[in-house]
Amino acid sequence: MKKIIIAVALAVSTIGLAQKRELRKVEKAIENQDIKEATEEFNGINESEVEDKYMAEYKFYKAVILLGKADAPTAKKTQLRDIITMLDDSEKSGYDEKDNLAYYRKSAADAIFKEAQTDLEAGNQKAALESVLYLLEVYPENDKMRENAANLAYGNQDFKSAQENYEKLIAKGYTGSEESIIATEVKTGIVSVFPNQQSAKMAVLSGAYKDVKTESTASQLGSMVTNLAWIYKKNDEMDKANSLIMDSLKKYPEDISLKASTPDLYLMLGMKDKYEVAVKELNTEITDPQVFENLGVAASEKENWDQAITYYTKSLEIKSDNYVGQNNIAVAYINKGNLEETTVEDQAKFYTAATTHLEKVIELKPELDSAKQTLLGLYKFLDMSDKATALEAKM
Repeated sequence: MKKIIIAVALAVSTIGLAQKRELRKVEKAIENQDIKEATEEFNGINESEVEDKYMAEYKFYKAVILLGKADAPTAKKTQLRDIITMLDDSEKSGYDEKDNLAYYRKSAADAIFKEAQTDLEAGNQKAALESVLYLLEVYPENDKMRENAANLAYGNQDFKSAQENYEKLIAKGYTGSEESIIATEVKTGIVSVFPNQQSAKMAVLSGAYKDVKTESTASQLGSMVTNLAWIYKKNDEMDKANSLIMDSLKKYPEDISLKASTPDLYLMLGMKDKYEVAVKELNTEITDPQVFENLGVAASEKENWDQAITYYTKSLEIKSDNYVGQNNIAVAYINKGNLEETTVEDQAKFYTAATTHLEKVIELKPELDSAKQTLLGLYKFLDMSDKATALEAKM
């Protein structure tokens, strides 16, 4: 009887040693970025025989290998979510390599966010919103993700979710402006973002990078306050809208995005006198057309076409010979014309406005074929046969 017990103990010990060796092989293959070899080594391990002391590590590598395969066209967002769940499970089971866990969680989250962007480009706002809300559950302290969730919810007319997230952001003092540490790769000229100053300096010392800089993205406060105030107004909560606007103007008097939104905010509150004063001040205080253009781009990314048109218009009032701005405002008019709630009459007006700006684009940048194709389509839609014929002759 004792011999049998000793034999079983030796067998278990042998299996355990084998599992350890096999897991090291998997680890080595992953370090070498050889997902094929890592998969083959991992598939050689029988999960039912994995000892408890190796189970956390086994679960971690299982998640990593699945993530390595997630680049395949058949990969689903549910797979990526399962991977994050598996990584969490490996940590709960005892896997304690925090840097590894953070890296692969972020990789899976980035892949989900990429899928959300693809959905958004395809016009599937609901699917994009669902993915971003999931990521917000995974990273509740990620304010940028919360801003994305709020903007998508607003665009998807999920005003309850949008309100909740805008309120949390504004209560925290979040403006959307972020600082990034960047440096330029000497060999390629490509600008890369670094997690901190120290890592950027080390990259420069290595000779691979140069020109370390700190860059700040534009504030999105004006857009957030405008959207939240509009929700309050829609819900007949004008006191809330008034407090939000006045408190924001008092707290952030120098915020460019809020300054640019001030006339619209006063108009929303029915303050005509203050609206007129704000318009005059805006035109004298902000003289850089790029400020308005950047705000227009940000509004376009949120599909807030009215605000985008307002910003692009102000940019072009300062500098009209900017073909990018002319093109962007045309795109905004077209997208506004494409909205489901836009009437046939208004669609014609918006499309006509777009033709005016695209004509200016071609005048400034005659080689821009995309603008010509879009303009030709508009001419034909609007029955501008003479203009369509003349343009086709030049193409």
